[in-house]
Amino acid sequence: MDLIEFLGEFQLEAGEKLDLIASQLLRLERDTSDLQPVREMFLAAHTIKGGAAMMRLTEVEALAHALEDLLSSIRDQQRPMDAAAADLLFQAIDRLRALIADASAASVGAEPDEGLLTFAAELRSGPRTEVVRGPARALVVDDSATVRELESMLLADAGYVVELVTDGHTAVSRALAEHVDLVVAGVQSETLGGIEVCAALRHADIAVVLTSADAGQELARRATNAGARALVRKGSLRDSDLVQVASELRR
Repeated sequence: MDLIEFLGEFQLEAGEKLDLIASQLLRLERDTSDLQPVREMFLAAHTIKGGAAMMRLTEVEALAHALEDLLSSIRDQQRPMDAAAADLLFQAIDRLRALIADASAASVGAEPDEGLLTFAAELRSGPRTEVVRGPARALVVDDSATVRELESMLLADAGYVVELVTDGHTAVSRALAEHVDLVVAGVQSETLGGIEVCAALRHADIAVVLTSADAGQELARRATNAGARALVRKGSLRDSDLVQVASELRR
């Protein structure tokens, strides 16, 4: 695939996401207690990072990843949303906009320069607040209401607070926007299947366990390649596989 053919499309979408980040940052400055703009900015930065990774625009990917980490620390209330953080966010937006506008064939695979790496490190540094976490949180997505309820009970036994969703797109959005420790996703789905959910969350530091009536070697290989922590056969209340895997991940 000639990635350059898609460069203009990526630049257009990334520019729209940067506009969204800038508008949400202005909204956040008016009310720093409202974390919804941070979630919106995080999702936009994650989209830019994913698109840059696909295009092999490594400089854009590195800076978007650092921006995502800064937003994650603000979202999780590990870092205050103060004037210093706002200044870094505005600088990151400007630098990303310039990198994306200047992207060309020469940018593909280019190693980030020292100045960009230094700024990325600055985004990730700064004052941190120790956050006392509540119980681990899990998100269950499956087409079947019966399966969702069953897996919810199993995960509750493993010590998780569980939220149920009905489609993969919602699962990915919720997992990225909120603090979620584990996503349990059914492989078969009429919308976004478990393999696709797993791939979408691969770089988000969220554990994903896939479930399927078919847990054969070929599907296990696909699950591993997508970044799944485990593939568990859908069973019954007597089946302890999901409880065992979830308990190990929580520990």
